[in-house]
Amino acid sequence: MLVDAYIEWLKSKITIADIEGYKEITTPFLDRHNDHIQIYIKQKGDKLILSDDAYIIGDLVSAGCDVSSPRRKAVLTTILNGFGVILTTRNALMIEATLNDFAQKKHSLLQAMISVNDMFMMSSSRVMSLFLEDVEKYLDIHDVRYTPSVQFVGKSGFSHRFDFVIPASKTEPERLLRAINNPTRDNATGVLFAWNDTRQVRKRESSMFVMLNDLERRISADIVRAFTQYDVEVIQWSKRQEYLKRLAS
Repeated sequence: MLVDAYIEWLKSKITIADIEGYKEITTPFLDRHNDHIQIYIKQKGDKLILSDDAYIIGDLVSAGCDVSSPRRKAVLTTILNGFGVILTTRNALMIEATLNDFAQKKHSLLQAMISVNDMFMMSSSRVMSLFLEDVEKYLDIHDVRYTPSVQFVGKSGFSHRFDFVIPASKTEPERLLRAINNPTRDNATGVLFAWNDTRQVRKRESSMFVMLNDLERRISADIVRAFTQYDVEVIQWSKRQEYLKRLAS
C-alpha cells in the first residue's frame, strides 16, 4: 500500500547527526540542486525547535530570486501558514514541536521546505516568476471557484495541504489541485502520499489534479505514469485550456 510504503521509505532513509548542540536530520528528499534536504532541531525547555537554518530562502535569494515583493511575500506567507510554519527575522523556516507531535511537525516543516523550494522557476530572460501565482491567475481569469491552501488530515494522522480545492458541482466531484513547478520523483511521491492518505478518510467523492510546469523542461513519462496509476489527473501547463471545462464546472 502506498501510504505504508511511503512511511517505511521515509523512516529507512533518514539519518541523524549531532552538530554543536543541534540534531541534524538528513532526509531522502532532494532540493533543486539535488542535495538532500536537512532539518535542524534544538531543544528549548520542553519544546523542540525545528528549522531549515535559513537554507531555502537563502538559496533562492542567492540565485537572484526576490521574495520580498508584497505579492510574493503574501504567497509565501500563505504557503507557510498552510503548514503552520513561520518565517523568522533571519529568513529561516521554523516550527515548534513537542515529543508528542514531533513526527507531524517534522512532516509539516519538510513539506513547507519542498513547497517553497518548488515555488519559483527561472525564465529564459533570467527573471524569476512564481508558478503558483500563474496557476492562481489562470483560475481567476476563467472564473474557476476555489478555496486556496486547504489542509486535510489523512488516515495516518498527518495533515496535508492542497494548493486549491474546487467545490463539487452537479457534474463534477470535489477537486483537489496541486501546482508543481519542477516535477520530480520526490515531490510526486509526496503528492501521491498526501492524496492516498487523504482520500481514504474523505466522506465525499473527490478527484485529484496536478498542474505541472512543462515550459522549462520535459515532464518525465515515469512521473506522469505514477500519477495516473493512482488516479491523479495530470494537467501540463502548456495544455491547461484542454482541462478548463473540468475545472470550471
